[in-house]
Amino acid sequence: MKIHLQTLLAVSVTATALIVGNAWAETKADYLSIKKTEVEVKSSGEQKKLELEVETQATIPVDGKSGAFGYAFLTDGGNNALVAVTHLPIDDSSHENPSSGFHTHVLDLMPPTKACEGANFEVDLVNSAKNTAFDADYTWKVEGNELSIKNVPVADLGDAGVETIAAFTLKPLLDEKGKPSNLCVTVVDKN
Repeated sequence: MKIHLQTLLAVSVTATALIVGNAWAETKADYLSIKKTEVEVKSSGEQKKLELEVETQATIPVDGKSGAFGYAFLTDGGNNALVAVTHLPIDDSSHENPSSGFHTHVLDLMPPTKACEGANFEVDLVNSAKNTAFDADYTWKVEGNELSIKNVPVADLGDAGVETIAAFTLKPLLDEKGKPSNLCVTVVDKN
């Protein structure tokens, strides 16, 4: 019986993603406990920009080895949600930090499908990919237990205000080619 290397890798990545996703669902790391948040709107000429901060109970890991997780700034019931996320080995950003995997996206969320049963949300992959801010290159920084994101045009979030800030885990489900078919989002803490 022949097993192709590509098939073996896809199965390996899928199994790893499922194991990491399930481990995250069972425990809550202190860096996913939100201590304090701040959202500030600044005007620069006619354009309004957001500056966002999240302070957590513990140091936010930036070693790329802590699984798939992030912080979301939710607007309009989950449409145009800004996220700072890491989910190595999935490479869906041209602006991700190579060692931590952290990067930003503007995504659309939807109710979970059967594939994401038990999650709070699922990333609407089709509509998110159509968003011009999907592969955003916002200025962000993780320093200890603080994450900051600066100069986010309010227009990128559909001119909606930030309603909720949440810490989440991400469970990626991959297809036979190793590409995400579903991204399941479980909210761990919110403010």
